[in-house]
Amino acid sequence: MKGRDVRPILAQQSIRELNLTGRDYKQVVDAACFAVFQEGYKDGFGADGDHLKVEADIEMALDLGFTMLTLDCSEKIDNTVEGTSEAEQEAKYAKLPESVRDHYESRYLNQSFQAAGTTITFDRPTLIKNVLIYAAAIDFMEHIYDTYIKNAGRAIDFEISIDETATPTAPESHFFVAKELYSRGLTIYSMAPRFCGEFQKGIDYIGDLEQFEKELVIHAGLADDFGYKLSIHSGSDKFSVFPVIGKYTKGRFHVKTAGTNWLEAVRTVAKVNPSLYRKMHQYALDHFEEATAYYHVSTDLSKVAPLDQVADADLADTYMNEDNARQLIHITYGILLQAKDDQGRSLFKDEFYRTLSEQEEAYEQSLISHIGKHLDLLGK
Repeated sequence: MKGRDVRPILAQQSIRELNLTGRDYKQVVDAACFAVFQEGYKDGFGADGDHLKVEADIEMALDLGFTMLTLDCSEKIDNTVEGTSEAEQEAKYAKLPESVRDHYESRYLNQSFQAAGTTITFDRPTLIKNVLIYAAAIDFMEHIYDTYIKNAGRAIDFEISIDETATPTAPESHFFVAKELYSRGLTIYSMAPRFCGEFQKGIDYIGDLEQFEKELVIHAGLADDFGYKLSIHSGSDKFSVFPVIGKYTKGRFHVKTAGTNWLEAVRTVAKVNPSLYRKMHQYALDHFEEATAYYHVSTDLSKVAPLDQVADADLADTYMNEDNARQLIHITYGILLQAKDDQGRSLFKDEFYRTLSEQEEAYEQSLISHIGKHLDLLGK
C-alpha cells in the first residue's frame, strides 16, 4: 500500500469467517495493528465489522474500536417479491400499515427525479415493488444508525450492503434506498448494490462487460450525487471490470479483496512446502461439498488437474492460476484451518502458519504482486 493513493481496511472479517476460522474480532484487530507496527506503516488504515446483522455483534465491534461497519441487510430484504405478479404485489402492499403506504406514496408515487444524469420515475408498480423489497431494510438501517453509529462518540464509516438480493439492484432501487436514508437524516460512507453478472469468490467477473459498464455509470453517478462511495463486494480478482470501476467512480470506491490474501498464502505454501499443499488439496477435495453450504460458486471439480499428474514445481501455477482449483481452495479455508486429527491436533494449521512465518518474504512478494495488480487496474 505504501506510496499508493489508497487507505486499506486491514482488519475485515465477517462473523461467518470468524466462525469458520475459530477467531474473534479482538484477534483480528490485534493482528492487523501488530502488522502495522511491524512494518512501520503510517499512512492510515481501517477496521471493518464486515457483514454484521446482529446488534450484539455490532456493539462488540464498535466497543473494540472498529472504524467501519458494513451492515448486512439481507435478512430484512424481501426476496420473495421478485417473480410475483403485479396483482400479488398489490395485494401484499395493501396489507402494509396505511401510514407506511401514505409515507412512500406522498414522496415517490408518479414523481420523477433527476439523478446520475438520468430520470428516475416511480409509477405505482415500481413503487410498490421497491417498498415491498426494501422498506423493512431501510427501517433497520435507520435503527442501527440512530442506536449505534450516531452514539459511537467518534466517526464511523457506515456502509450499507444491499447486494444480497435475488436480482441486480435497479437504478430506481438504489436511488430509492439512498433518497429515503438521507431524507431521514442518515449519512452513509458507502453502499454496495448487487451488480449484474456474477461476483464469485476468487475469480474474475462473470457476465456481460458492456452491460456492467452501462449500469455502473448510473450506480457510480448515484453514489456521487449523494456523496458516498460505491462498494464492490467479493471484489477479489475482478480484473476485467477494475478499469471501469476506477474510471466511473473517479477513484472513490471500496473494493473488498480479503479472500485472495488466503490464496496467495496457499500459493506460497505450494511453492515452498509442496507436501503440505498436497495434503491440504486432497482434504479440500474430500470436504468441498461442506464448504458450498456457505458460498455460491460454479466450480467444476472435473476440471481440476489430478494431484498425481502435477509435479511439485508446478503445483502453484497449475492450481492457483486455474479458476476451478482457486475456488476449491478458496471456500474450504475454514475447513482446512480447523481440521484436526483423532487426538485433536491441527492437521494443517500449525504447519501452514509455521511455513508462512519462515517464508514471510516470499508471501510478502506474492501479496505485493497480486494486490498490486488490483490497484494498478483500479488506477491507484
